[in-house]
Amino acid sequence: MLHFKFQLMKLQELHIQLKELGIPEEKYYLHGLYGSSSDDNKFSLVIRKGFCSVEYEFYFKERGVKHSSRTFTNEDEACQYFYKRLKENKEIEDKYSK
Repeated sequence: MLHFKFQLMKLQELHIQLKELGIPEEKYYLHGLYGSSSDDNKFSLVIRKGFCSVEYEFYFKERGVKHSSRTFTNEDEACQYFYKRLKENKEIEDKYSK
């Protein structure tokens, strides 16, 4: 598991890390708090009430349909996963856009 500055990652820190990585806000949606104002056609992380606790759902939404959905019960794990996926996606885009 990746950790930045040896602290737990929250949505705000995730947003800052994505900006530092050079990922445009229109490429991601963080529960309507950061990034794009819409979750369509982008990587998304939303917070919802689960059965016994808060849940963090990661997904990519295309044409109104969620793909690659994964649910976490820990905000740090969800943010670390989100960061890793977007970083990998950026590396692929950078490699093939040259």
